[in-house]
Amino acid sequence: MSKNSNPLSLDYLFGSRVRVKVLKFLFRNYPVNFGAKDLADRVSEPREAIRKEIKNLQKIGLVKKI
Repeated sequence: MSKNSNPLSLDYLFGSRVRVKVLKFLFRNYPVNFGAKDLADRVSEPREAIRKEIKNLQKIGLVKKI
């Protein structure tokens, strides 16, 4: 999160710009399933960042591995 984050922005609320991009993409494309590589390509973020966010979202039960 950047120092200039607006306290009302989704990045600030969710703690990560990548997490916001992943969530937006998944909610807009529900119920289609995506792998980390495909998701990284679609949201234009590094695959490792996507994997990290997927892992975090799995921990809280928001996404699941199939």
